[in-house]
Amino acid sequence: MKKLSFTFKYQVQPGARKLAKNIKSKLQMYPFIPVRFYSKTKRSPVFEALIDSGADTIYLHKAIAEDLDLAKGKKIESSGMGGKYMSFEAEVGLIIGRGGREADLGFTQAIFPENELDVPILIGRKPVFEEYQVIFEDYKKRFKLIPKEDVL
Repeated sequence: MKKLSFTFKYQVQPGARKLAKNIKSKLQMYPFIPVRFYSKTKRSPVFEALIDSGADTIYLHKAIAEDLDLAKGKKIESSGMGGKYMSFEAEVGLIIGRGGREADLGFTQAIFPENELDVPILIGRKPVFEEYQVIFEDYKKRFKLIPKEDVL
């Protein structure tokens, strides 16, 4: 099955999207990507996740992992935007896109914190950067995902 190419506009943080346009225009915009997660028995609604070339893997909120009944894997020390914290490894299914233009990347490794942190959902290099050429066009406030099969 051929993978789709995607182009996404940068967005303000999800909590700021309902603000007045004149206020939103002054806020920093980020490369958020629409995603859904799934387990063997459940599927999440669409979330906006920050695509992060500095992250190794997917960072989920603890509440999402619990809602999906993800099995807690090995307990590890993690570090990143939330400082140093204890987290659990897990396997989660990842779907990127929305509205019928979606790509199911299958099950992949993720981590979620032992205690909830005030950090956005992160989509790291694995698996998106392994499956797609990711082009950030900051000057246009957008980014593109081009399937590796389409890159010469």
